[in-house]
Amino acid sequence: MPMLKKIHKWLSLLVGLQLLIWIGSGLFFNLMDHDKSSGNQYRQRIDNDVKIDATRLLEPKVILNNVSGVISIKQQVVLNQPVYLLTHKKSLYRHFVNQYSLLDAYTGELIVIDQTKANAIALSSYSGFAQIRSTVKLLPPIDDISREKNMVWQINFADDLNTSIYVNAESGRLVAHSNDDKRFADFFFMLHFMDYAGEGSFNNIQIIIFAIFTLFLALTGFIWTVELARNGQYKFNFINNVKRTQQVKLFDKNKQLMKKVDLSHSNNLLDALIEHDIALPSICGGGGSCGSCRIQVSSKVAISSADHHHFTDNELKQGFRLACQHSCEGLTELTLPDVIEAKKHTIELTESRFISPSIKELRFKIVSGKAFSFKAGAFVRFVIPAAKGCSIPLNLPDEFKPHWHHIEQLDYEHLACTRSYSLAESSLTTSELVFTIKIQTAPEQTILPGVASSYLCNLAVGNKVDVIGPFEEFFATPHTNKTMVLLGAGSGMAPLKSLIDEQLSLNRNRELHFFYGARMEGDLLYRNEFEQLAKSHENFHYYPTLSQANENWQGARGYAQQVLANQFESLAMSEFYLCGPQALMNETIELLKSYNVDSSSIFFDTFNS
Repeated sequence: MPMLKKIHKWLSLLVGLQLLIWIGSGLFFNLMDHDKSSGNQYRQRIDNDVKIDATRLLEPKVILNNVSGVISIKQQVVLNQPVYLLTHKKSLYRHFVNQYSLLDAYTGELIVIDQTKANAIALSSYSGFAQIRSTVKLLPPIDDISREKNMVWQINFADDLNTSIYVNAESGRLVAHSNDDKRFADFFFMLHFMDYAGEGSFNNIQIIIFAIFTLFLALTGFIWTVELARNGQYKFNFINNVKRTQQVKLFDKNKQLMKKVDLSHSNNLLDALIEHDIALPSICGGGGSCGSCRIQVSSKVAISSADHHHFTDNELKQGFRLACQHSCEGLTELTLPDVIEAKKHTIELTESRFISPSIKELRFKIVSGKAFSFKAGAFVRFVIPAAKGCSIPLNLPDEFKPHWHHIEQLDYEHLACTRSYSLAESSLTTSELVFTIKIQTAPEQTILPGVASSYLCNLAVGNKVDVIGPFEEFFATPHTNKTMVLLGAGSGMAPLKSLIDEQLSLNRNRELHFFYGARMEGDLLYRNEFEQLAKSHENFHYYPTLSQANENWQGARGYAQQVLANQFESLAMSEFYLCGPQALMNETIELLKSYNVDSSSIFFDTFNS
């Protein structure tokens, strides 16, 4: 199922892009001037009203007796001269491959459409006053008349529209007029009919492939919808209005009754239990990727793709499921193998500031109860209420507005949820709760932006929000002076910064090496602060690295893990602490394993990536 979802998302991107192209080109067709787009602004009817002397005409039988391979013969007029048009090869349409020859109708002599005659035919169909700029004989394919498969003369005029007239090089037939207006319209026809190979037809391989992709998009979407329905992910409002909560008996891992609670149908079990101050482990915040929020229910409960990924067949038969993937609907009993003792706190925003175009530093004070201590690297789970949101952050500084120009303004409503964020400063150095939160944008219009990050980063000073925690799952090993190597990127800065603050405040002279990757200088979070720490603490070393550095950058270039690899010999016996994008951590872990670093010396935090 994960592979099917990935295929569905990529197909939706491809199909969606082409649909946008269709809508844009279709709008152009509705607004364009159809007379101009025909390319015939300077076209006039060719006057061939010449008096023919019938007594001088050769009999068609004479022509046919003297010329072999003739399919048909037709009398017509070219440049006021009577001629016979002989067809040697005939296709269904004139723009398909055909073969002709011209004979003088009086003498039977072969007539060749040379440059002079082609110019004369073009001038006779041209109503403008410009001179001929050039004349060229062309073989297909021909840009202006992509459907034409026969050799033509192209006569170009030096007028305001760059008019080109095309004459068949064998029959002397006027094929087409074209100009800049028509070429502009043809570009949109090419986009609209997906004629990217310039075939001049909507019956092309690109449309066939697109139709197959669209069929697969529909099929994968249908399969995904069926799976969501089987897992109870779709709920009807009229049912929720009748019965919004359900009483469930909670048992601990020893099958002892803990208590009875009324759980909401509108939330998944992970979030519904938090309303009763019951916290389950969850690193990913409810996305189904970490597999931490284990529960045990009746084996009849539907199995989601995330359940299949994290549990064995035997565990699934025993009723093990992920709390974030199921609601309380149909449940009467629920076993909780792993319950974390964590308290709910109400905190108030005291400061909010942008530290990069898409990352904000948020500072809170605790207003319900006393300040709590925690190990550096800890995180808390925010309880995000149902609210209205917007896709572009409020109070965006002028210098960061260009970074958001490509994001469409979108107002939306979101349901209540919970999300986890690491604390960015140690409780040894501050009584505030500090976070660096990246505002997540939507990958496509059908998906909402990150509702939690947008909600928190749009809070005003003085606003309050509830948190559960702290949870201590990523922290420095105690009672050792082994060198610490910290590596991260983006908002993965938060737990690493907290670890650095903690270690330096303990004054243990433990060697710290911090490798931090960003795209450009403006994305280097807390750069001045870390450079100052490196100057004032001999045991702290800072390695800022840019992947898209400008020519003035004097530091390391590339990726943080590459810089680490270059200096690995001196750091081989260290402990490694990683936090950042999944690709960065996967590559770094593979690098460390290739150097035979024991897995017990590698620590990583994934939910904040």
